[in-house]
Amino acid sequence: MSRSAREAVQPGVDEVPGLGLRQCLNRRVIRPAVALALCVGALSARAGMFDDDEARMRIDQLRNQVQLLQKSIDGRFGSLEAQVQDRSAVIELGNALDKLRDELARMRGQIEVMANRIEQTERRQKDFYADLDNRLRRLERAQEERAKEDRAREEKAKDDKVERERAEQESAAAEGKAYESALAAYKANEYKAAAAQFQAFVAAWPESPMAPSAQYWTGNALFALKDYKGAKAALQKMVATAPDNPRTPDAMLSIASAQAELGEPKAEQATLKDLVARFPKTPAAEQAKLRLARRPAR
Repeated sequence: MSRSAREAVQPGVDEVPGLGLRQCLNRRVIRPAVALALCVGALSARAGMFDDDEARMRIDQLRNQVQLLQKSIDGRFGSLEAQVQDRSAVIELGNALDKLRDELARMRGQIEVMANRIEQTERRQKDFYADLDNRLRRLERAQEERAKEDRAREEKAKDDKVERERAEQESAAAEGKAYESALAAYKANEYKAAAAQFQAFVAAWPESPMAPSAQYWTGNALFALKDYKGAKAALQKMVATAPDNPRTPDAMLSIASAQAELGEPKAEQATLKDLVARFPKTPAAEQAKLRLARRPAR
């Protein structure tokens, strides 16, 4: 038996366990190949019986047939393998689709959750804006009320200012009139009326710039009425409340005169000396010096 025939009678694929897909496919086409191999071996053995050229020709034919058959087998195997691969791709595609469906379901769930959250957020925003609008309205009303109150206060302040100015003008007019009336009474030698009017003036307008002068004329009016004690008190008050007034030196000289009339020579000399010391360049100080020279200290 030739080598080809021996190889053809070796155990087939059907006798080998645990073959894979490709081996199973090869198993379907191996039997025709074995048959062809046996034929080739038999022809080769008989080649001696025929002419060498004829044997070679038949062997070549058989080889060509084997090649054609092998090509056919390879083509069928490739087709089967492609089909198997297509099925694997379909299975993989199905698995991918299942995964996509799961992912889509999960995403739909997330979308529902997000839609819920958005709806709640929108509701909260609406509530917030409604509350904010109410607060702004209340604030605007409060601002309008405050603005009205401010305008009312400003108008009242203006009215009060006008009224105050009018009252001040009237008071100033009345003040000047009262002072002039008291001074006119003094000049008319109506000392009692003059003293009363000047005292009333000081009581009515104690902060008036003319109050020190009114106090001075009160003391002089009382001195003219020979109320030396009252005159001294009135003039001392004037000196104490308005020490820098231009009439203060004359008031101190009148105080010394009232003290002399009251029999207070020491007090008189002290007042004259104080006058000279405080207001040395005034006419009242010159008279005080003369009086001190005529009445030496005891």
